[in-house]
Amino acid sequence: MQSEKSTFDLLPTGKPHVSFSEVKLWKECSYRHNLVHIKKIDLSKPSPVLDFGTAVHASCEQYLLTREMQPEIAYKHMDKAWAAHAKNPDFTTASLKKAKSDASAILAEVPKFLDDTFPEWEVVDAEHQLYEAVENHPHAFKGFIDGVIKSKGKRGETLYWILDWKTTIRGWMREKRSDEMVKAQLALYKNFWCQKNPQVPFKNVRCGFVLLKKSAKTGQHCELFSVSMGDVPVKRSLKVVSNMLTSVKRGIALKNRDACTWCEYKNTDHCT
Repeated sequence: MQSEKSTFDLLPTGKPHVSFSEVKLWKECSYRHNLVHIKKIDLSKPSPVLDFGTAVHASCEQYLLTREMQPEIAYKHMDKAWAAHAKNPDFTTASLKKAKSDASAILAEVPKFLDDTFPEWEVVDAEHQLYEAVENHPHAFKGFIDGVIKSKGKRGETLYWILDWKTTIRGWMREKRSDEMVKAQLALYKNFWCQKNPQVPFKNVRCGFVLLKKSAKTGQHCELFSVSMGDVPVKRSLKVVSNMLTSVKRGIALKNRDACTWCEYKNTDHCT
């Protein structure tokens, strides 16, 4: 990882880098991005859904590294999060019990899912950190890849898989599966991972979201949503990053009224 301070220039956000979540937020509404990342006005609220995802991710990460599934890791994360937000009505004893039950069902199926889906798989890394230069900009892209594994392809070739765990209730609807900004996450991860590992042929790097479903029948809690990431979608995603960096540095922050429905700033003093 390159030095943040010495290699890259600071953005108006106060950071020399951007992450995918920040790029996605800017793409949805650059005005909201300005409120969150430049004006530092934080109206976000604790969410059991987010804490559940973080907890399950932790157990999955440990499994990739050790081949030993430890749901207790997820349980400890949940206990800590629920205790920290004990006064929040969403963090009840009942919701904690349900979260642990859902996590247990999902994590029990992860080992077999990986073995069945990726023949002879081996871990390359878990929570792999990216901190790579963005072309034509004095800034970096920062991210963490949930999992990088390698396995055998149908013709016996070695394939590298960039995987991102996504906890969900029943899976993803067609609209989300076709959302180009959702796919852009893996496009950017593939680009910058390949930038770090030039010895690996670009065509041998595959990408996929692993959907971890709370409400599913036994044996169906895990699903691979494979996403094809060739030159075109990667270049398209990099252009979004480039446009975002240029826009932020110029101070452009436009409201997207189509993105107001679930925005925490809607009808506040910050956005009317």
